[in-house]
Amino acid sequence: MKAMNENSWQLLCNAARQLPGEDHELMPGVKWGDYAQLYTPAFWKIQYISHMQRQEPRQFYKLGNTILEEVVVCLLGGFGMPSEVGLAAFDRLKKRGLIVSGIGWQPLFDALSEPFELSGGRKVTYRFYNQRTKYLHKFLNKPDLAAIPVHNDLELRNWLLTVDGIGLKTASWITRNWLDSDRVAILDIHILRAGLLAGFYEKEYDLNRYYLALEKQYLSFCDALEVSSGIMDAIIWEFMKKTNRLALSALKHTN
Repeated sequence: MKAMNENSWQLLCNAARQLPGEDHELMPGVKWGDYAQLYTPAFWKIQYISHMQRQEPRQFYKLGNTILEEVVVCLLGGFGMPSEVGLAAFDRLKKRGLIVSGIGWQPLFDALSEPFELSGGRKVTYRFYNQRTKYLHKFLNKPDLAAIPVHNDLELRNWLLTVDGIGLKTASWITRNWLDSDRVAILDIHILRAGLLAGFYEKEYDLNRYYLALEKQYLSFCDALEVSSGIMDAIIWEFMKKTNRLALSALKHTN
């Protein structure tokens, strides 16, 4: 094990030495920076190389067994909803056979409004059961459910945007989950902050208003680094979340 670790470290050092100089441009207006400095493009490249050297299998994030289930579980989760509660609601809908085309409003409402018992016996109420029942009922009664374009990532995302309650982030999330796509990005505040620190974003844009433009810049960054955008955003998201306070401090010094 020790020899393998030393070999991996040597390979990583060799990779670092082969990176362009820190003043070289990665893309217009963005320099590589020092790989030993947090949040630079060179730093992210080294994190990516290290991740790939560990030969970890690419993670697939599918939560459902069908595209209908995938959309439902993502509609049940998201902002303001603890993941364990969203998953408990999804599990109940599955067990009751409610994730089917043409389902009525009442059984969905009953399933979401009844309290849930989580691990440890803790009972909780699903906070948004009125709203989510409405979204789920409208989705599961869409007339074009049999024609969901599940074989093309961009077409799938465009179709998902026709579903009430789904915006670009959730549509991208479902598309990534279902098709393991590198042509869409799941952008949030962590990716935005990473972009500000690395230099491929110029200011803190509104993600809702400028999602597609910010996605294009992020994908261009990944293309320039020659990395998978899907793997890279998972690496960035996890690191930025762990170092949130440090990142916020670094951002203050860049302004």
